[in-house]
Amino acid sequence: MKPRSLTLTLAAGLLLPGLAAAAPVKLGNVPVTVEPNAKMLTLSAAGIRSAFPSAAGRPDAVFMTEDRKVSVAFEWRTSKLAQNEVAKLVEQFPGVIRAQVPNVKALKANLVTLGGSPWAQFVFTTPSQGDELRRELMVTSVGGRMLVMTIAGNVKDYSRNEAVVRNLANSVRVN
Repeated sequence: MKPRSLTLTLAAGLLLPGLAAAAPVKLGNVPVTVEPNAKMLTLSAAGIRSAFPSAAGRPDAVFMTEDRKVSVAFEWRTSKLAQNEVAKLVEQFPGVIRAQVPNVKALKANLVTLGGSPWAQFVFTTPSQGDELRRELMVTSVGGRMLVMTIAGNVKDYSRNEAVVRNLANSVRVN
């Protein structure tokens, strides 16, 4: 799991405008429903391929803030994860993050509930030019598989966009 940086200078055709109404939207093949809003943009399939050129680890759905500085990506991995193992990740996974991500400065791990489902939450920062990079991995089990929501951006950009990002994250419902 290496941190990725999105190339945010995407052509206009790779972004779909945010939805004005907060009507629940099913995310394609991902067993999740969210309530996007006009302050979030949705990457099209071509936009996702452009931002994540390697098929390995390419998310299934991606939202971005209007300023294109913070992304919220969803990946329904084939990795097995039972519902009763989610809480165990909170204790086990920080070591994996520290082993695989160079120069982790801060790392917090919690068990949280979103939409009635337990999620393991990992928030960590790494050094970068000018500002620290902030990554938040949210992991739960759906159908015996691992579902990952990744919120990524610089610390300052996340702080500026936190309300809209948290609204999207808090609207997540596992189908």
